[in-house]
Amino acid sequence: MAKIKQGKSQKKRPLKKGELPSVQEVIPIKRMDQNDVVKNDDSFFAFLKISTQDINGLSAEEQQQAQSQFENLSRIYDDDMSILSMMFPTNIDSNLVFWNKKLMQARSRQNMAQLMICREQIQRLLWVEMELSNLEFYCMVYGRTKKEIVLAKTLLKRSGGSLLRIKDVSAEQTEKILTKLFNMNTAI
Repeated sequence: MAKIKQGKSQKKRPLKKGELPSVQEVIPIKRMDQNDVVKNDDSFFAFLKISTQDINGLSAEEQQQAQSQFENLSRIYDDDMSILSMMFPTNIDSNLVFWNKKLMQARSRQNMAQLMICREQIQRLLWVEMELSNLEFYCMVYGRTKKEIVLAKTLLKRSGGSLLRIKDVSAEQTEKILTKLFNMNTAI
């Protein structure tokens, strides 16, 4: 695949004194095409999620295997790639639904012990959502055409191996990543 030349400057309209540029002038994104992002110059980029692991919890042999798989990925995939690490709020939705159902069951049975336990669990989940964050890792791949970006994603997933477990990112998650990238100090 051909490399994308960086630093292509686009013509910007002159701003009047005190005028701020529009969002379209500042952010180089034209639109989203399924899970991929189309830039203003009609080139593409896409995100792939790398599943996180507790490296310290792995045995020495598993650590060596993970390192060699990342090494192989770096050797095989020679096109431009960015690795992002981002903090996102913990997703407790499915757990919250479960404990709310249990709470309703306890209320209908008038089981006070179960009612107290459900309330405690819900409070813990809400605390986790407010206080703790997940560290997530993403690869960002680039291409000039849709075909190139599909090929880049396929190659990266294949060369990642079983320990890295590189997966496609949904359009919804791509929007969250872009929001986080362009609004660094804003909570999501």
